[in-house]
Amino acid sequence: MSQVVQPGSRSEQMATERTARGSEPGAERSSRLGLLWMLLGTGCFVGMAAFVKVLREDGLTTSEVMFWRTAPGLVWILVELRIRGQTLRPNAPGPVVLRSLAGLGAMAGYFYALRALTLIENTVLSLLQPVLVAVLSPTLLGERLHPRAVVALMVAVVGALVVLRPDQAWRANLPLLPIAAGAISALFSALAHIMVRKATAKDSPERVVFWFTLTVSAGALAIGLARGEFLQLPDVGWLNVTGKIAGMAGFGLAGQLLMTRAYGRMAAPMVAVVAYAAIPISMMLDLVWGVRPGLDDAVGSLLMVFAGVVLVRGRRV
Repeated sequence: MSQVVQPGSRSEQMATERTARGSEPGAERSSRLGLLWMLLGTGCFVGMAAFVKVLREDGLTTSEVMFWRTAPGLVWILVELRIRGQTLRPNAPGPVVLRSLAGLGAMAGYFYALRALTLIENTVLSLLQPVLVAVLSPTLLGERLHPRAVVALMVAVVGALVVLRPDQAWRANLPLLPIAAGAISALFSALAHIMVRKATAKDSPERVVFWFTLTVSAGALAIGLARGEFLQLPDVGWLNVTGKIAGMAGFGLAGQLLMTRAYGRMAAPMVAVVAYAAIPISMMLDLVWGVRPGLDDAVGSLLMVFAGVVLVRGRRV
C-alpha cells in the first residue's frame, strides 16, 4: 500500500528538497555550457579579428571584408536549417530584424577601426559592450538593473580611456575617427546581443544567424558595388588572400553560432562578461605585429576586468 504524504509533513519537505536538488544540476549544467560556448566563441572572434586586420592591411575595404566574413557561411547555415527541418521565416520577425541591423552597424564600425588600432585597443573598445548590455538590458529585456552595472560602466569607460589615451592621439595629430567608430560599434554590438536574447526566445539560433548573415552580406555587397569595390583582389597572391578569407569566415561563423547558443541559455550580462577573456588573447596576438603591451595597456585592461567582476558580483546579489 502506498503511503500518502501529508501536506506540511516532514515527508513532503523531503520530497520538495529532492525535487529542487534534481532540478538544480540541470540548470547549473545549462549555465556552465552557456559560459563554455561564450568562452569558445570569444576565442573565435579574436582569431577572426586577427584575420580581418591582416586583410585590411592587405588592401581590402571594410565592405569587402564584411562581405567575405559573412557570405561564405550562408551555404553552411542553409544546409544546417535544411537538415534540422527548419523554415527561413522567423516566428518573431521584429527581434530578428533588429538583431541583424544592429549587427550590421556593429561589424562596420569594428572592421573599420581594426585597420588603424591594435588588437588590444580594439578589444578594449569592444569590451564596453558587456557593461552596455547590463545597463540596457533592464529596458529592453525587463531584467533588473543593479547599481553595480552603472559603476561597472564608469570603470570600463575609464579603463578604455587609459588604454587608448585619446589626449595623446590628439596632440600627435592622429585621426580619432577609428576610436569613435569602435565606441559606436560597441553600442550597436550591445543592442545586437540583447536582441539575440529576445530573438532566440521564439526562433532557433541557426535561423537568427542566417538572417544576420544575409543582412550583412547583402548590405556590404550593395555598398561596395556602389563605391566601385569588389573588382579585384589585392596584389598579395590569390591563394594567400583566399586562405585568410577562409580563416576569417570560419572563425567568424563559429563564434557567431557559439555566442548565439550561449545567449539562449543564460542572462545577457552574465554571458557577455565572458568576453573579457579576449584581453589576454589579444595581447598575445598583438605580438605578431610587434606590439608589446605597455603600462597603459596593463592598467586599462585590469580596470576592464574589474568592471567585469563588478558585473558578475552584481548579478549574484
